[in-house]
Amino acid sequence: MNTQTPSTPNLLKLGGLFAATLLLAACASKPEPEPVAEKPVAPPKPKPVLLISFHAPQDNSAAQINFTNGTDKTLQYVMFKTTAYTGKGDLVPSKKSGRPNAWLRVAGPFAPNEVVGKKVWPKVWQHPDLSCFRIEGAELIFADQSVEYHGVERMALLNQSAFRNSACGGDGLNTAAQ
Repeated sequence: MNTQTPSTPNLLKLGGLFAATLLLAACASKPEPEPVAEKPVAPPKPKPVLLISFHAPQDNSAAQINFTNGTDKTLQYVMFKTTAYTGKGDLVPSKKSGRPNAWLRVAGPFAPNEVVGKKVWPKVWQHPDLSCFRIEGAELIFADQSVEYHGVERMALLNQSAFRNSACGGDGLNTAAQ
């Protein structure tokens, strides 16, 4: 019988092949790391459509609102949806319709960023104890005839000291007191 002992260079080659096979097998069997979940990015808060710099009742029946067009388009009309209250927190209905809300309309045009100051609506409500009114939202009618309604969350109420009347909605963030 002819038995040969492998030579040293053949042993090295065979050992190298064996080591390479083991390394490849070890790499193939490693579990891949789990991907790191990225925190969801909150979408940017939309910019306010109207900036309300002042709003308050006048003379137990009128309303005044000063505002700025915060949109990128020209406004043809703005219709504010409002609710008025007495100093005791009782609802004051609209004088014209008798409904809880009064719609206050102002005609433009109002260019983007245009300031509209001291707009007064006479005889909106009638009550000797008219104390405040809340802006609930606004319907915006643009020059291109498109229409959007936005609640107060899309408005910037700039004069915080005027919005602290608990008779006009509790938290005071959207109220005006006389």
